[in-house]
Amino acid sequence: MSALEKFGVEIFTQHNIFERISADKPFRPENPAFIFIKSGTIKLRQHFSDLELSANMFMVTDPQTIYEMVSVSGDFQSRMVSYKREFISALSLKFNRLITYRYFRQQMNRGVPFPESEMEVVWKSVNFLKYILDSETEMLYKKEMVEHLFSVFCYQMAGIISKEDNYSMNQMSRQEEIVFVFLTDLAEHHLTERTVEFYAERQSITTRHLSSVVKSITGKSASQIIALIVMNEAKVLLNSSNKPVSEVSSILGFSDQYAFSHFFKKHLEVSPRQYRHQFES
Repeated sequence: MSALEKFGVEIFTQHNIFERISADKPFRPENPAFIFIKSGTIKLRQHFSDLELSANMFMVTDPQTIYEMVSVSGDFQSRMVSYKREFISALSLKFNRLITYRYFRQQMNRGVPFPESEMEVVWKSVNFLKYILDSETEMLYKKEMVEHLFSVFCYQMAGIISKEDNYSMNQMSRQEEIVFVFLTDLAEHHLTERTVEFYAERQSITTRHLSSVVKSITGKSASQIIALIVMNEAKVLLNSSNKPVSEVSSILGFSDQYAFSHFFKKHLEVSPRQYRHQFES
């Protein structure tokens, strides 16, 4: 049984992080996580932008997002704290909103560094938590120790994120707020709703206004982003499961396999079967 299943949290280092981050094809994390970079760089593609992280930076990953590894340097040193969502949901709504906002900033390709002194403290906390998790010594209250150490880590992150992001979040422009809500809605509804009209109505604005704002903030139109999210879902389903193409098309909400194949080929210029074959050979 993994530490994640047993204790609700698991920690990976640069030596085994690629057991969870696929290096050669798009992947979806099974659980949310914090990834910290101590040295070197890693470049990830997420949704519609590339995000490069270097020393003294961190990111939050979310199971609703599909990532693709672009590159990693030889001197890459990292820790990934992967956790069960319910482990963090008990924390304040304000903290959860800050995490969501941090995630939003990443989508906008804004990696935010934090002071080296703060990285040192967090790094030590994470390493101590890993030491307890990895210890084979019988500990009577190991689960409780892990929960408390994870709480300490969360409070550390709440402090850092609040300091870095609270001001920015309060200064979020009306345009950024529209894109923030659009991306949040899209993560929740993209399997059933693919029209710009649906997402515009959710915010009581016109489709033209939504499209214009999304384009000005992200560089892509709302319809392009909707198609991109669906395509990313399709890629992960095709290369991480043996489900027939007809079942994949059904999961993705297409009327039939032909509609899905037409959509897929239009955006990637290969059929779903040809795409899947690339990873089999």
